[in-house]
This record gives sequence, C-alpha cells and structure tokens, in this order.
Amino acid sequence: MNTSVMKMLGKALFVLTSFFFLCVSLFIVSSKLFGVRPIISWASKTFTEYEVLIHEEASINYFPYLEFDAKNVVLKKSDRISSDGFIKINSLKFQINTKKLITQQSVAIKISVDGFDITSKFDDVHSTNLDTLLSTNFDIEGRIVGNLKIGASAESWSELNENINGTLELSVDNGLWKDDDIFYMLRRARSIYKRDEDPEYTEKTIKQEFNIQASGNIIDGIFVNDDFKMKMPYSSITGSGTINFSSMSVDYSIQAIFDDELKSALKMTHDEFLDFSKNPLPIRVTNQSGKLEFRPDIENIFRNDVEDALLEQEERLKESIRKSLTYQ
Repeated sequence: MNTSVMKMLGKALFVLTSFFFLCVSLFIVSSKLFGVRPIISWASKTFTEYEVLIHEEASINYFPYLEFDAKNVVLKKSDRISSDGFIKINSLKFQINTKKLITQQSVAIKISVDGFDITSKFDDVHSTNLDTLLSTNFDIEGRIVGNLKIGASAESWSELNENINGTLELSVDNGLWKDDDIFYMLRRARSIYKRDEDPEYTEKTIKQEFNIQASGNIIDGIFVNDDFKMKMPYSSITGSGTINFSSMSVDYSIQAIFDDELKSALKMTHDEFLDFSKNPLPIRVTNQSGKLEFRPDIENIFRNDVEDALLEQEERLKESIRKSLTYQ
C-alpha cells in the first residue's frame, strides 16, 4: 500500500474520530443544558420509526461508568401522535463499564427493567408490532408484563449474548396465537405417539385465549424456566424448558390437562381423553424449523414408564413381604 493511500486513510480516520468526539461532546453539553429526555426523544424520532418518551426525570453519567437511569419510559410509533405507546417501563437502569471498554476493549454491562408492560397487536395480517420492532415471527397478541435483571461481560459485543446472566419473570394475559389451533397441535402430538389418525381441527366456537406465567434464571444466555404455567378455556398446561437468547431456540416439555367439557366439544375418544386427564402425556415443544412444533416427548414418556414400573414392582415386593410375615 503506497504512502498517499496511507495518508488518505489516516486523514479519514482522524476526521471520523474527531466527528465522533464532537458528537459525544455535543450530546454531553446538550444533556447538561436541556436535559436528557428531549435529546433522546429527538434522536429516536430522527433515526428510527419509533419515539422514546421519558415522562419523569432521567439521569446520565459518563465515566468511569456510562450509567442511564429513567422512570416511566414509553416506546411508540413516531407516526402515531395519539398513541399511548406499546412498550412501557416503570424503571429502566443501564450501566456499561466505559473505562474497561476504552482501556481493555472488553464489554461489561448491567441492565435492570423493573415493571415492563408490552402490548402486542397485529399491525396487519402478517406481523405484530413486536415482530416489526425485533424482526421476529412472534405471532402472538396479548399483554406481556414482568421484570428483567441481567448482567454480561465479554471480550467483544458479538460474544455478549452467550454471557448473559440474570433473572426474568413474566406473564402473558389475553393471549392469542395467530392462525394456530393449540388444542389440535396437542392432540396431534398424542396421535403421533399412539399411531392414531390425525384429530379434527377445533371448532372456532372455542376461543383459544390463554394466560401464561413463567420465571427463572438466565444462565450464559439461556433462560431456564422450571415453572411454566398456561391457562386456556377448559384446560391447563404445565411444564419446564429453556429459551436460548443467542439462537432464539425453544425447548420445552409440557403436559396438558383437559376438563370434561372439552371431551364432548372436541369429540374425543375415551382413551384420548385419559391421555389429557388422568395420565397426561408429556409433549415436547421446539422451534427447530423456524416455527413451534409439538411432538411426543419420548424421553420423558420412557422415564415415566420406568418410574411407574419400579413403583409397581416395589408395591408387589411390599405385598409379598407382608403376606410372608402374615403366614409365619
């Protein structure tokens, strides 16, 4: 590479660096003069399709930690003037180790979201407002509330997702899953294991609105949820599983219990109803193909069969000992 090219790159780097520090300096001075809230609102509207509103006082520090603390934060579409916003946060705290980032080029952050309230709705027939914001296929309407506390440190930004640790608790109220028949998917998983014919789709008279509760620890970027609970009309679902935030993969084992009303409403056979009442069949839920799939959980089914066989053998042994003692 010749000298003129090196000089050109050096000048470009100097200009970019100077511009960056000028922007940072202007932001710091402006935040001191006018406050953080109007600057954040202006920047979000200018560079994105959304507007961030902070209805209470916010504070920001820069060194040795970049710390941001705000209360009553709202995110809304910038083109909807009358909108109340679809994401609301009672208290938001963000911290990044600025000194470590500059001196060691490594990343260490802490985030606390106390009391988030998210309203997911379909903007059109294809996606929800959350899908548009996060570029995902969430496909669920409803109100999501909860709390999140995480911390992470890594040698680079790209490695950060795999080093996230913390806690998450959330609930979903009045949830609806777009175009998916949950009862059918549960019954079909059972029919695969039993080698029966596929069940019929559920009649539209049963609105499959659901409520969900889930909480757990986040360990190395994986949410470990041991107390998943879901309520639907005439039914309840419990289970446990994991969500990998790096790959966004889902892996759950669940059991569904149906009330008597569903037996006639879904035209279930007696044997089928037993697998969703007296002895609920373990079902595995994953998203390896890009959308959620319901399959029989062979591993847990086998484990349950072994445990039942051992318990039965134990009872027989106890009965045999009891009889032998009786006849002595």
